[in-house]
Amino acid sequence: MGSGVSGLAGGNILDKLTKGHYVEGSPGQYTQEAAMVIQGVQDVLKDFGMEDNLRGIYYHDKTVTGQKMSASMNGFGDLSISPKYLSEGENKSDYTVSDTFYGSGAHEAGHNVINSLLGKVQIEGDAKSDNLKRATARSKGKLEHAILLEAKKRNGGQNPPISRYGSTKEIEKIAEAVSDVYANKSNANPYSKIIVGAMKDINN
Repeated sequence: MGSGVSGLAGGNILDKLTKGHYVEGSPGQYTQEAAMVIQGVQDVLKDFGMEDNLRGIYYHDKTVTGQKMSASMNGFGDLSISPKYLSEGENKSDYTVSDTFYGSGAHEAGHNVINSLLGKVQIEGDAKSDNLKRATARSKGKLEHAILLEAKKRNGGQNPPISRYGSTKEIEKIAEAVSDVYANKSNANPYSKIIVGAMKDINN
């Protein structure tokens, strides 16, 4: 697991992290902040053996539907980062498990990992699920639900909360667990570690 990019020159580390990737737009003066988000994404993907999942990096402040955004990563491996979000700094909050840029990147990578794991599991009786069935399973949250059921079993039947944001949806609970494990490391919630362990067992 990575240790972030604190103490490193923002521009230099950002160039290194984005080398070989399509990049559109710019983080402006917030190169170190952007590097922290990207480092969080890359550390998670690398640990899962999915480092090639990151396809491109896009800097813009709103989603395609015009909504405000911070950072997001879709199933195709496109990472979007808002320069405005970077400019606001790491504001303390009890809503997410980590209020760092690194933790935000790790959270988004968690979503991408789930999308990739769908290609490795049996869905609705098919040994190899086609894209349509994977998309259907993804939209219904079937894999996330199965992971949390397994984690609950491993945790003595208990399914405690990870964060307030993680309590909104099962998909966010898993992403928050990933963020917790990679951003908070030894201080992570033990249940977050169990959830990530269940994800890794699918990946092996």
